[in-house]
Amino acid sequence: MGLFDWLFGKKKDAGGYQRDYRDPPREQPRQQPREQPRQQPVNPRLDPRQPQPFGGPVPREATPVGQRNKGLSFRRRRSREAVPPVVDQPLYTDTTRNPQTGRLMGGGPLGAWGGTHDRPDAHFDARRVASHELPAIPHLDALAELIGSNRSELAWLAFKPQNDPDKESHYVAFEIRKKSGGTRLLAAPMPRLKSVQRRLLDRLITKLPLHESVHGFRKGRDILSGASVHVGKDVVISVDIKNFFPSFTFCRVSGYFRWLGYGRGIANTLASLTTTELSFARQPFGTVWRPAYSLQHPDIRGAGTGGNFPWRPQLPKGAPTSPALANAICWRMDKRLSALARKFGGDYTRYADDLTFSGGEDLARHSRKFLKIVRRIIATEGLELNEAKTRVIGKGHGQRVTGVIVNEQTNFPRKEFDLLKAILHNCIKHGPQNQNRENHPDFHAHLQGRIAHARHIGPERGMKLQRMFDQVRW
Repeated sequence: MGLFDWLFGKKKDAGGYQRDYRDPPREQPRQQPREQPRQQPVNPRLDPRQPQPFGGPVPREATPVGQRNKGLSFRRRRSREAVPPVVDQPLYTDTTRNPQTGRLMGGGPLGAWGGTHDRPDAHFDARRVASHELPAIPHLDALAELIGSNRSELAWLAFKPQNDPDKESHYVAFEIRKKSGGTRLLAAPMPRLKSVQRRLLDRLITKLPLHESVHGFRKGRDILSGASVHVGKDVVISVDIKNFFPSFTFCRVSGYFRWLGYGRGIANTLASLTTTELSFARQPFGTVWRPAYSLQHPDIRGAGTGGNFPWRPQLPKGAPTSPALANAICWRMDKRLSALARKFGGDYTRYADDLTFSGGEDLARHSRKFLKIVRRIIATEGLELNEAKTRVIGKGHGQRVTGVIVNEQTNFPRKEFDLLKAILHNCIKHGPQNQNRENHPDFHAHLQGRIAHARHIGPERGMKLQRMFDQVRW
């Protein structure tokens, strides 16, 4: 090959250039045969063909700690450390009967659900619970004593399988109408469970720590106290959380009680008492009861998918414990949103799933950036905004917070005042018999309640309505 061909890369033939100028071959090191990976024994806890025990992990072959933790961060190392099992104890004997139906309940283990007085839950953190000024519940017997019940009744209410359509349920499903149209599916607990939930609410849940910005379902606060914070502001921003109560699942409620310091078993018991799977609640249909999933209601996950209903217990809309638990679990979100509002020179309040921000010119000028950060915070808390209900209202429009006008002072909305005034005028002139167009069972009490609400928010307009109500001949 000449110099010209070498400079311009012309090859004599296929492979000729490589033969002339390639490096001498290097001796390749011999490759050692790979060792075949050791066949890991199948964990019977993960094998669906094997029967699963109720309490305590299945023993497996131990791995040396040094080899297992090598090269792992602290979080991964901690997650792989073995958790000591909770010793199982018999929960009730074969002769114990159901406290409501009288049927034999059979025997069963207890360990993973809180332990007993003799062998309490090993994961109970008494110091952390005391720091929150909450009652100590080291085992299931202490929980039963706290709410005035017994262990067998508590187990029947909390651990009875509710995912069987042929079994009786602790919840009754029913529908109510929405103002925006459509219906909302509620699940109300049966009397025995409701009684236990009310005692649990009074003796434990009402003592959970709450943020100062919470005004809903809290003693001494209401929609007026929350709206008074936003009176006379340049801008009011209202957002709504989508699927508020269904977002708080069994795992989230149980994890919250674990964060407070309660043991793993007690946390699971408390979560079982306060959550349920909505699709398996019962609804009266003539003389029989049918599961709620047969309604194909949009509030039920999996509705319209041919019966594929995922098992995901949640806080039911209708239980007395749901609002207070949701408020307590949202403590961190309220703290973050309150700090964000102060950074923009504003205020923040929350009434259930209604979040309200208000402030001066700084917040009004950067409202778009502010909402972007709010969405990010709410998303990191496992919730989602209902974008259709997001409102940014300036001073030139009717600023409304949880149904209260807050432009210059708290007042009853003019539109609702005129409507109620027209109904009372027709009652005075034509009698109340033909004015109950929504078919309220007790029209007299219905009007009294609406007038009392108006007097609480706007006393002047409420007194005018009260004087008209006194003129009606019932």
